[in-house]
Amino acid sequence: MSRLDEISTFVAVVNAGSITRAAEKLGIVKSAVSRRMNDLEDRLKARLLVRSTAGLSVTEAGKAFYERAARIMADLDEAELTVTDASADLFGTIRMSAPVSFTNLVLMPHISQFLRLHPGLTLDLSLSDRFVDIVNEGYDIAIRAGTLSDSRLVARKLTDMGRVTCASPDYLAQRGTPITPQDLESHDGLVSSNAPESVYWNYALPGGGSYLARPAVRLKVNNGEAVITAAAAGLGIAAVPAFISRELIERGALVPLLTGYTLASGSLYAIYPPGRHLSHRVRVLIDFLVAQFALAPPP
Repeated sequence: MSRLDEISTFVAVVNAGSITRAAEKLGIVKSAVSRRMNDLEDRLKARLLVRSTAGLSVTEAGKAFYERAARIMADLDEAELTVTDASADLFGTIRMSAPVSFTNLVLMPHISQFLRLHPGLTLDLSLSDRFVDIVNEGYDIAIRAGTLSDSRLVARKLTDMGRVTCASPDYLAQRGTPITPQDLESHDGLVSSNAPESVYWNYALPGGGSYLARPAVRLKVNNGEAVITAAAAGLGIAAVPAFISRELIERGALVPLLTGYTLASGSLYAIYPPGRHLSHRVRVLIDFLVAQFALAPPP
């Protein structure tokens, strides 16, 4: 029995959730699947699966092995497809990390359309506002908003991200409305701990030059929607991506400020690890997102 047969069978077992269902899918007898699993575990000298009356579970070693093995099998399938039928649809799994607010408010419709166009693809999407180590955590791609500072990563710019300064009518009634960026020094600021540029707000001045405003930080939180919720509650002034503030501004819950000044903004990037082959399906996804944002940039 070849190593490849053992690995492909293991991936099939994990995907199916049982040896019986994997055997049915592979078209072989159950005993053959069990034998392949035993041979694989003996060769690796590690327990990958735990079989019990309650069912089948995957060990921590098995989960780590599965992540790499599933990617290998998907890449092999894609390599064969490239040779046999370049026009056929994409298939396999893409592991992607993306920020919570941006995905919920902007990205998800594009992802849904992409998956409808490619029914053979599976997207394993993890939403997190933390800094994800895409190399060590095994992601194929990450979507990140803000200023890209890690030169070790390969990145492709998807679109620019405009930012808006805003506060609630109640806050402005109590504390006054800032007219210039310099006025922000006497106000409370609400900032995102995920974006370095959100702590100090850099405004281009009409006559040239810029001014780095430093409001007193009243709240720092690692989620953009939480920042804007706090602003609507009257806790302070926020400088956030426009897509987060748009609905509340349209409802009158927030008032845009300093509209005569340009607030420095970051960009949205598709990032993938250096030194790793960018699979065709991931490249197609990136090209798709670039095209979508060119047609309809985030507000």
